[in-house]
Amino acid sequence: MNSDKDVLFNDVLFSVKNNKSYLISLIGAGGKTSTLFWLAQRFSQQGLSVLITTTTHMFLPEASQAHTIIEKEYWHTLVGLKETSPCASKIVALFTEYNAATHKVSGITTEQADMLQAAQLFDVILVEADGAHQRLLKTPAGHEPCIPQSSRCVIALTGGLVINNPADPEQIHRWPIFADLCDIKAGDRLNISVFERFIAHPDGMFKGSPPQALRVWFINRLYQIDNALLGLLTALLDARPELDTIWIGAVQESPPITHQLCQSHTTQRN
Repeated sequence: MNSDKDVLFNDVLFSVKNNKSYLISLIGAGGKTSTLFWLAQRFSQQGLSVLITTTTHMFLPEASQAHTIIEKEYWHTLVGLKETSPCASKIVALFTEYNAATHKVSGITTEQADMLQAAQLFDVILVEADGAHQRLLKTPAGHEPCIPQSSRCVIALTGGLVINNPADPEQIHRWPIFADLCDIKAGDRLNISVFERFIAHPDGMFKGSPPQALRVWFINRLYQIDNALLGLLTALLDARPELDTIWIGAVQESPPITHQLCQSHTTQRN
């Protein structure tokens, strides 16, 4: 994430230089938690302090990933941490409850996330703002996603294995909503035109995103990429000016982002 074309990273650095926290919400399906921890590490390596939390539920971080706080009275805990130990280059994870049976933690409300953003205690706040039951594609229900309104960026994930393959209801969380919204049936090919409809619909991929937020579509674990597909994605980006960037890659591989499309410009990482 060091190229001049890294829209998100440059926006974060600009914000931090102006002493403003930067809140990023991750939604969708197919790798949100892995992406969250990858971003946390990248920002921390640049000397930025990072807070991880969720407005839904997520798996408990490992000790190597973050210093975890599970505390009902989260505010006083964080203020105390800031006063006694500077947070620069640290990754702190904040939750309110832990369920040992599921190994998952509960997070804070969207309003509390907005309060943390306003408090300016951390350079970057990363929020897992959606759940997908381990599926590859997610359509939000009426109460979803849970995006803080102070989000400066919203990253929507899609599992790359569904791209250009037949629609499988077993891989799509809230399949009936997706089928109705995109006007498809089981077995129809999930080509780029389907995703354009999904992105364009107000109740689709970026539902609930603040109007001022950057919008990034991350197609995760997409390994088969050719010029034809890149051309279709570039055309989609040009057709949807509200979409700022498309990432293509596999977050657990190196490099995690192999292609980045930014309004008709493509960067390939080697």
